[in-house]
Amino acid sequence: MLRQANRPRARTTLILCMLLHGFTHAYGTMLVPLYLLMVRDLKLTGVKQASLIVTLYGLVYALGSYGAGVLADRFNRKALLGIGLLGNALAIVAMGLTRQYEMLIALGALAGAFGTLFHPAANALATEHFHKSPGMAIGIMGMGSGLGFFAGPQYAGWRAQSAQWNFGAIANWQKPCVELGVIGILAGIIFLLIAREVRPKLSPRPSNGLSDASAHPRLGAHLRARMIAIASVLMFRDFAGIASLSLLSVYLQKSLGFDVKRAGFTIGAIMLLSIVVNPIAVWLSPRERRLPMLVLVLIASGIVLCVVPLFAAVWVLPLMCGFQTFSLSSYALSDASILERIEPNVRGRAIGLLLTIAGAFASTAPFVVGFWTDFLGSRASHQIAYLPIFGTVAAMMVIAALAAPLIARLGSFKGPAIEPITEMAPMSLEVVG
Repeated sequence: MLRQANRPRARTTLILCMLLHGFTHAYGTMLVPLYLLMVRDLKLTGVKQASLIVTLYGLVYALGSYGAGVLADRFNRKALLGIGLLGNALAIVAMGLTRQYEMLIALGALAGAFGTLFHPAANALATEHFHKSPGMAIGIMGMGSGLGFFAGPQYAGWRAQSAQWNFGAIANWQKPCVELGVIGILAGIIFLLIAREVRPKLSPRPSNGLSDASAHPRLGAHLRARMIAIASVLMFRDFAGIASLSLLSVYLQKSLGFDVKRAGFTIGAIMLLSIVVNPIAVWLSPRERRLPMLVLVLIASGIVLCVVPLFAAVWVLPLMCGFQTFSLSSYALSDASILERIEPNVRGRAIGLLLTIAGAFASTAPFVVGFWTDFLGSRASHQIAYLPIFGTVAAMMVIAALAAPLIARLGSFKGPAIEPITEMAPMSLEVVG
């Protein structure tokens, strides 16, 4: 066990991982409220072309996740996280400096390639720093997702409409890309200087000189098959979560007449409660209660989402706040439930495999929503025309609840037993080297 003096460094690393989590999702969603501005400025054929950039970001992000998991289990995770944010941020800055559509497509893919380093490395690093309370570590780090989903669209919509500076031929929709990208570069440098790596203790190397297989154990066919099954169900939740943002952006601007600033504010604001809901969800559901809680929040999120087009504009914000509160809490619950049942040395690859399958399917959501909403044509100005789309996305959230029994089949919890009071007090988490 580490000395008392090292505990603040571990907590600082966890907080920094939470902030990196925020940048990762801010970059993945900041273009969402800017779709219509991009269509006009770049003379695109429809929302589907603008949303394709976000789709490619997510697709590359997902497809590289297993490889990122292998790297996370073998190499310095602090370095991987810092490099990931720096590369992601530089690609976003470059998006703000070019108006060639083909280049934007390439930069979207490049940003996704760097972004893919985050989740496998961060999930493994956070839980290893606090391996007596991995669930709460995931819950605290999960706050970053709400922070990113809140700040990305809101900042983009605000700065696209209010930024007064001019440089070259940079369009209004590009200004938030440059600004948020530069902030991310600074955050990446700070992370590399301050964050701390930690690894589980390994058994001594055999005296016969042969390599110790325990240093990099295999994922195993049994665990791999179960993670594939879990991912094949949770991918419906991931698709729905990403689809809801693009759908809401188009719905607000085409049906309810919101401008880009107000749309960005609304999309960001619906994430506000989710910033704190992740640790609260974990706190309210000690190990044995996490999976029932997961089922509950997934079903509740589907019920709330499907009725959004039936209500007036004034109800959109509270309804979507409720949806995202339930939706994002499900990520902390599922991740904690999975990681607590998996040995530390394979957590990076397990999460990487999950993200590769579920994320690849989910990454198609922006393009699918863009295509479907373009297909509405003149009916896009009518609220009721969006009911089938909202209903389909809501049904996917409910289907994802079937993942709970599959997660339970991963087996018993790994590590020491956790008393409820340990997880109820995040700052009393034990730090282990």
